[in-house]
Amino acid sequence: MAANTTAKKTAQAATAEPTRCECSRYELEDGRNTGCKAETKRLFAPGHDAKLKSFLIKAGAAGELVTRVAEDGHRTSGQADSLAAKFTFGYMVKAGVTRARDKAAEKAARAEQRKAKKAAPKAKTPKKVTAKVGRATFTGHMDGDHFVYEVKGKERRTLKFQAAN
Repeated sequence: MAANTTAKKTAQAATAEPTRCECSRYELEDGRNTGCKAETKRLFAPGHDAKLKSFLIKAGAAGELVTRVAEDGHRTSGQADSLAAKFTFGYMVKAGVTRARDKAAEKAARAEQRKAKKAAPKAKTPKKVTAKVGRATFTGHMDGDHFVYEVKGKERRTLKFQAAN
């Protein structure tokens, strides 16, 4: 049975006239296309289905309209994923467009976070000061007129201190 269908396909391919590759029929509004000039007896030249898939994913991620130009000159415009739906790789185009848009949104969010982080005023860390309190010398910081330091894990404050050299 498989040999029968293979023989039929081979016979059809042998009798068919070469036409331009399907990927060459797609273009964007600004005229960009896949750059394909191949002619083939099949729908796609070898590897050109992947070329069209990549083209449609990039166009869909950018939100651009894609136009398919038929043999008779009839033009059909639409979103990349809707034009790719008639091919077996249509689901891959839809997933790729979604993934690319998500990735762009995450990148924009990270850029916004970096921008906000740069714009935010930096929290001032208190300057370390060494002072003598009673007979002991401690390292701490100043909070107004108070010298703040730690003893055995507890914060202490005092007004009676002498700055150490």
